[in-house]
Amino acid sequence: MITAYAQACKPDAVQIWVGLYGHANLPPATLSVAGQSVSAGFTPIHDETRAPDGAPLNHRAVLRVEGLAPDTPCRAVVDAGGERAVVQTRTLPAQLPAALDESFNILLFSCYFQPEDASGQVDTVVGSLPLPIHLTLLMGDQIYGDLPLFHDFPADGVAAARLLGAKYRSNWASLQLGPGGIGRVLARAPVLCVADDHEYWNNYPFSQAQLPVTWTPEGRQAWAGAARALYEDYQLGALPARYAQRLDIGPLKMLALDMRSFREDNLSTLVGAEGVNALRTWAADLESARQAGAAAFGLLCSGQALLVEKKNEWRRYLADAEMANYRQFDNLIFPVLDDLAAKGIPVIYVTGDVHWGRVAQAVDVRSQVPMLYEVITSPACLVRTPMVDRMKEIGASLASVLGAADDWPRHSPAEAVPDRFGTLPHFRPVCDVKSGSGAMQRGDQVAVLSLCAAGPRLDFKVTYYPVTKDPRLAIPKATRSYQMRND
Repeated sequence: MITAYAQACKPDAVQIWVGLYGHANLPPATLSVAGQSVSAGFTPIHDETRAPDGAPLNHRAVLRVEGLAPDTPCRAVVDAGGERAVVQTRTLPAQLPAALDESFNILLFSCYFQPEDASGQVDTVVGSLPLPIHLTLLMGDQIYGDLPLFHDFPADGVAAARLLGAKYRSNWASLQLGPGGIGRVLARAPVLCVADDHEYWNNYPFSQAQLPVTWTPEGRQAWAGAARALYEDYQLGALPARYAQRLDIGPLKMLALDMRSFREDNLSTLVGAEGVNALRTWAADLESARQAGAAAFGLLCSGQALLVEKKNEWRRYLADAEMANYRQFDNLIFPVLDDLAAKGIPVIYVTGDVHWGRVAQAVDVRSQVPMLYEVITSPACLVRTPMVDRMKEIGASLASVLGAADDWPRHSPAEAVPDRFGTLPHFRPVCDVKSGSGAMQRGDQVAVLSLCAAGPRLDFKVTYYPVTKDPRLAIPKATRSYQMRND
């Protein structure tokens, strides 16, 4: 079996991830695009699927063809091991369009629990989106490695790799294996991925009461090692800079920053050295563009929300620590965003994680202008909590008899924004649905972020698409157009 998808890269190139299953001793794979061909060797997928002689059977390769025209349709053909995969894709544009009716559209996707999507409804919704999609951001929890609850997860690294590898394979190869997975999500546009906790386990790297495998340092080390290897195999490219990935579509400078994989259980580190350098370079590039008189706008993507309250002392260890609970947030992440705002450089932050959708903004009190926007979409398919969710559904059924229907009984409403953001009183978060300063979305969902730019101005809006078979609920909801300026 062969499967492939396009990974996001610079506008003059096409990069294809290919997975080949059930083969040993493979020759190199070949990628052909627009009359050019390149070859690359396979590396084993770390899922411990082996032949009787111990040879790995499942492999991946990442191939790239460069020197292409930006914003151009491409037919990418991969030949490997006697099998062929064809990926219909498009190179990224070099610049944002000037009007929203010709917008650059980014599919935002997070929190996908495959066992609740046996019919493949997520793939159906994404495959039928009416807008052209130019880029897809998978923003964390692409698999739920630590679920279902109360499962006896193995503490042995080999067994953990087999279990996690099967989850990745069913999600990534759903077009070959059948409904329930993200095959059409991966096929819609070039993809860029970051991780959140469920690529590892809930509130990684802290031990969890419901996960005995995390109760010992040895168990955590074995599980985390298997999880990280498979995250790298499936979600990241072959280039050295993988945990911090840059894409620039002028005048938008984008950084997808993994703020999960390098966390420490002393609430100190959020990102590793690669991420620190990438964040500082991203900010410096934005500032250099402004100093040169050019327009500059930032987009930062990671796996957790920004405009939320810190968790208290016990919840940050047992439930889910927020980024603001980490010292590196105070001494690196917030100072970068604060400095950009002070220099008149607006930033859009996109994420998932929280199981509700929301668009909010943070007004810089120094200029009285919104300088930070947060766009959240979550979940694509909500994880089921045994017993608790069933009771919610029973309660909703009884309430509907009395005329008080709840269309999404298992889903929480979006939280209100906190009174302030960060360690300095420079930001005033705002999310007022009535005035249009914000938006909230409940239920299973994906979203499309649409952007355009002209001169010192960037406009964007967000359209939420409910994931449901119910035609009453499957009505897209678009925000108003938000305007950011470098004035």
